[in-house]
Amino acid sequence: MRKGLKGRKGIWVTLFLIVGVVLIFGVETGVLGEFSENPLQNTPLRIDPAGIRFQGFRPKLDHVEEGKYVTRFQNGVTAVYTIDAALQTTMEKFFKRYRVPYGVFVAMDPKSGKVLALVEYSAENPKSEALATRATYPAASIFKLVTAAAAIEEKKADPATSISYYRSGMRRLGPKHWTDNPKKDKLKITLAEALARSNNTAFAKVALRWLDVPKLIDYAERFQFNRPIPFELPVQISQMEIENSESGLARTAAGFGDVGLSPLHAALIGSAIANDGAMITPCLVDEVFSPTGEKIYECTPRVFATAVSSETAESLREMMAMTVISGTSRKAFRMKRRERSLRGITIGGKTGSLTGEDPPGKYSWFVGMAPLEAPEIAIAALVINRPLWKIKASEVAKEGFAAYFRPDLPPRKVANQ
Repeated sequence: MRKGLKGRKGIWVTLFLIVGVVLIFGVETGVLGEFSENPLQNTPLRIDPAGIRFQGFRPKLDHVEEGKYVTRFQNGVTAVYTIDAALQTTMEKFFKRYRVPYGVFVAMDPKSGKVLALVEYSAENPKSEALATRATYPAASIFKLVTAAAAIEEKKADPATSISYYRSGMRRLGPKHWTDNPKKDKLKITLAEALARSNNTAFAKVALRWLDVPKLIDYAERFQFNRPIPFELPVQISQMEIENSESGLARTAAGFGDVGLSPLHAALIGSAIANDGAMITPCLVDEVFSPTGEKIYECTPRVFATAVSSETAESLREMMAMTVISGTSRKAFRMKRRERSLRGITIGGKTGSLTGEDPPGKYSWFVGMAPLEAPEIAIAALVINRPLWKIKASEVAKEGFAAYFRPDLPPRKVANQ
């Protein structure tokens, strides 16, 4: 009898040792993980080497806990978003107040890549979705930032470089404008002033003198045109083509080319300039927790592209300051001193305007950042008006900056340099 008990005990000890070896091997090799339950399997969230992604799902951003938008999935998993609830709500109300046909506002922390606002509004089509991530909008003069970056990075020009032109070429553009004519080109403008005032002739001449089609395409792709943008939600690629001709180069450089741009991508361009040329992967999901409260995922800053050098980015920021001070946004920001939250805040930006077809209307852009000495926020604002103008993107931008820097709000954490 005792022998039988000893035999059974020996069998159990052997089995225990075998199971222990298997468990140790499984933990060390990760094989066991293949058989464990994935806490995200009953949610639309998936983690891959590039980060976290939504599958067939768009957050509604309608539930706030401790100042953060949150989604609680049925299986108990919780997603916490990067959105600043106060900024998001302010900009939603702003668009509703003016009932713009279409309006988009995107804000990012240029150091961390965290999306601080993702506002999409349409009085014309309230059920519209993905307005911030579609790239059917013409880039217009926002593309002048790429042209300026290429000329400066290639050391062909700097903000003080002088360009001759004649008056009728400030807004119009054609061969008679971009062809040098000493008899008519009596006016001079620096590259910085040309960016601030969005001088089309000056930018056509910059491209024709110092760049070529392959070079301009190269810099556009450094800024992620024709490239996929990593994000939790699908982002339409900002497609660009340049006709291989003098006209194609001149018109594209000045903002009249076949170039699409999404507002998310526009904010990313502003973020790169704000962040010394480095593009940080944009992030909408801040953290994800399991049903037991264990942190499954956390957004961490990751550089996925370098558009230009830090020196060129600094030059662009200095030039963009003139847009607000004396350029195309001066009227919108003229009264900023009366905005308590904007007193002492240096702002840089670039405007763009053009007629588009998808959806049809008059497109108004603003891309910018603040404060210029150490940018905390980069934004992109887009308004599509028709037939009458409601507001311009510069006004949306001023409202966004004012909301972000409100003194009655607690100080925000700024990502490490």
